[in-house]
Amino acid sequence: MEIFLAINEFCLSPFVSLQVQQIKVTIGLGHDFDDILEVTAGRLTNEQIAHLYKLWSDDSFPRTFTRVGDELLISERKI
Repeated sequence: MEIFLAINEFCLSPFVSLQVQQIKVTIGLGHDFDDILEVTAGRLTNEQIAHLYKLWSDDSFPRTFTRVGDELLISERKI
């Protein structure tokens, strides 16, 4: 399963998109990790939330940054 953190400057309210093999959490520029926790509570496992936290804040976690339209997608870099 792939997990993405998407940053979109036009996003007013954070939201979660759940697909069969993909989770994408979209936030705006003014949102913080508490906002991510609000929208993922009860929808994601603790492991998935921990993965999002690494994407959000762990500089030593291998990440890939990809621009797609208005979004910056952050995902785990596959080694």
